[in-house]
Amino acid sequence: MKKQMMLLFGGLSGEMKTNEVPLADGVDLEGFKKDDDDFLEVIVEIPAGPSTRGWNYTKFALQSIVEKVMRSTLAGFLGHQKPEEVKNRFVDPVTHWIGAKMEGESAFFRGVIDKDATKLKRWIRTGRVKQVSIFGYPKLTTSNGETQVTDYDALSIDWTPLDRSGMPTKIVALSGEMWDLDGKGPEFKEDKDKGGKQMEPKELLQKMKEMLGNKQLTFTMIAGEMGWKVDQIAGEMDASWLKEKTQAEKDLESVSQALGVSGEMSVVDAAKKAAEAVEENKKYSFEKAVGEMMETQIKSDAIRKDLQDDKTVIGRMWSYQRPNLKPDMTKEQLAAEMDAFMKDPVVADIVSQYHTDKSPGILGGKERNSTESSSLKTKRVSI
Repeated sequence: MKKQMMLLFGGLSGEMKTNEVPLADGVDLEGFKKDDDDFLEVIVEIPAGPSTRGWNYTKFALQSIVEKVMRSTLAGFLGHQKPEEVKNRFVDPVTHWIGAKMEGESAFFRGVIDKDATKLKRWIRTGRVKQVSIFGYPKLTTSNGETQVTDYDALSIDWTPLDRSGMPTKIVALSGEMWDLDGKGPEFKEDKDKGGKQMEPKELLQKMKEMLGNKQLTFTMIAGEMGWKVDQIAGEMDASWLKEKTQAEKDLESVSQALGVSGEMSVVDAAKKAAEAVEENKKYSFEKAVGEMMETQIKSDAIRKDLQDDKTVIGRMWSYQRPNLKPDMTKEQLAAEMDAFMKDPVVADIVSQYHTDKSPGILGGKERNSTESSSLKTKRVSI
């Protein structure tokens, strides 16, 4: 089969801090930082939109990739693996995609460049590599004569050379020792008397702040190096801090009394149980409000049933929209979210098929279920 290049074009995005993208469960970020004196994190943005092949990659497909990363993370390579080698060949990853989130029509992926991928770090910082391409299995459906990618089982998010097959994605954040977004290191002042380079106190404090944030330094390490004792550190603290500390202790005593904590009971455990009870009540009220909203907005029992089943096409698409519903929303806001979902062209086309009778088809000599859409098929491609 002749290879076809596909590009998805999107607008530029503002800069974003790496910690603004949540980590997947179980990710040991400190483990990545350990023994890596050139630690580098990146965030790349991938927008929804049409490709050069003519396929429209919907936000639902991107949401599926986001969920895949948050569920099990993904690896990244320099270019794609060969399809025939995916099942039995292990390629050393150069990037570990450890977090992701959707924001509007774009997906943001948080990655750690592997300690041993020194060349890639240099290429990223100098702007020689800044595009990625997703490799995996798309799920396609035809709507109004257009091929829609409504789901995507991603296998990897790989780096590509400039202007090759892949998306012209923007790197919206970099974090790492002694580097900024322009690939420049910290500025130093020239000390002509000593003939060397040293930082000004303000710059040194800023660098220490960054290293504390990256866990390269800790307060214990600083205190130990300086030979400080607890009473010496406390003597440097102002009266306002002591006042706040005293007030906090009084507040804790009041909380203990309010929760009825006594004896060996834990204030923390009691507070957790109280918070859990409050959250359970909120969750019940919220789910009830969502159910009432769906009863009002959607008259079809069949559609409401399938929305609750993520094994159906519309149910899986709703599972991507569902997190947008928040407990603090009003009934009007919940209804607006549902209305926006139902008016999405892809969703609207699927809903219209619920009102159209279809006769069973024959596929490969076997009768095909009449509820299965003939426009759905799965292919493996890179985007």
